[in-house]
Amino acid sequence: MKHTVPLFVFIISQSIFTTAQRSPHRPHDPHLPSIIVWSSDNPHDRQRLIDGHLKPTPILQSFRHKHFEKHLVPDTGIAYGDKQITKEKINALIEHFLDEIKQKKHAYRDFIILKESGFIRQKKCGLIILKFKDYPFVFKFFIENPKSFINPYDKGFEMCNVFVAGGSFRHALGFTRIKTLSCLKKRIARDEHWRNRVSLPRKWFWLPKDPAWLHIQTHNLGPRTTDHAVMPAIYGVIADELHEDKEKETDYAELMNLSKFSEHRIDPHAKNFFIEKGTGKIALIDTELFPIIMGYTEKIDGRDSHVAWYLQLAGKYLKSKVGSYKWERYEKWRSTKNYYWSPKSESAAPFCTKVH
Repeated sequence: MKHTVPLFVFIISQSIFTTAQRSPHRPHDPHLPSIIVWSSDNPHDRQRLIDGHLKPTPILQSFRHKHFEKHLVPDTGIAYGDKQITKEKINALIEHFLDEIKQKKHAYRDFIILKESGFIRQKKCGLIILKFKDYPFVFKFFIENPKSFINPYDKGFEMCNVFVAGGSFRHALGFTRIKTLSCLKKRIARDEHWRNRVSLPRKWFWLPKDPAWLHIQTHNLGPRTTDHAVMPAIYGVIADELHEDKEKETDYAELMNLSKFSEHRIDPHAKNFFIEKGTGKIALIDTELFPIIMGYTEKIDGRDSHVAWYLQLAGKYLKSKVGSYKWERYEKWRSTKNYYWSPKSESAAPFCTKVH
């Protein structure tokens, strides 16, 4: 197992170098998808990206305003234990953090940095993961502007691979986290084994006061020749902080079984789980919709081991990048059909197509 992930990363990295750049001598394909992005606070500054890795679902379907509003931090605040933090306090802490971001600070008064590999401090864009210093919550903060949004290759290997593998932007993928969580809660609650074995955090969206909105005009992307999407330029996801039992390790086979149970909506990689302190349950900390990350539109075939799983992913990746016909690429650019996603639904789990 420990050698499989580096092998998969090597395959992906080599493929990125061969597929991410287009030869200047290659004739322009008029069918290539493109996007034009501008912000509501500066509509005259428009940025364009023409790229064959673009896919319609992450841009046109990931953000649903009704669903987003339904899962915003409640007006009554958030309860934890026998205590409560008010919405006003949450807003005050994050607004102060925003001021620190504008000042390009490396440390923050009210937050501890957990991960910042996808965040570009000088350009004030990307994803940074934080922990509240005085409250038991984790905060995933997303920020983009038109210029940074159309530069997916500018935020490190992980963010670059997310785009090259599935045509996704990490900024858009954040909107899938609560939908996936809602789906998992429904499925797990109905299963006698997993409902007593898995610990899931609560999650809420956060939006600043008077937010700026990114407008995205698409061309050759989705069933319409041109289309339009809107999403917040700045938002966050707040989640309960789950505590890890450092003396216990997760079981790879069990993680794979859990992923298979979810029809691989969650990535079985061990970094997404740990054993929760005090309960002994499997804590799931990452609920991005995994098939969208990898560009799957069809149901993923289950695998019994991590080795077989990563070999399958590598094979799928290489086939889509260097082993597909031109008509297949055109179809992926235009089709919004997806086993894991129901674009017309505004329910708490619109892509949970089968809840057993």
